[in-house]
Amino acid sequence: MATLATLRQENSGVIYADPALPTLTSRFRNTTSNKTLNGVNVVNYLTEIIVNDQNEITVATGVTANDAVSVRLRVSGAAGSAARKAVLLHALADQINTWAGEHVFEGFNPTTAPVIPAAA
Repeated sequence: MATLATLRQENSGVIYADPALPTLTSRFRNTTSNKTLNGVNVVNYLTEIIVNDQNEITVATGVTANDAVSVRLRVSGAAGSAARKAVLLHALADQINTWAGEHVFEGFNPTTAPVIPAAA
């Protein structure tokens, strides 16, 4: 487990990196835009968390290569939807291990359907 350190601050967020392995990075990007809900202008908050890494794999007998791995999480919604966004994030997080075991991240469709709590 690596604890990342601040690599650089940007106008839209911050980038962290592993001091011992600078190819392992995590970027938090925050932007806002206006949107209209039932005729009322509100601010839409968009947050992206992007993790990049290099993973050495064997692609053929005795042939190794560095695979660029990227994981991206994107969340969008008005401030008034903060609680609902949290519910959705937790619901998906609870199912990630199941889907990983079903090889969803290698291109297979999930066997287990998403379970998402209904809005209150």
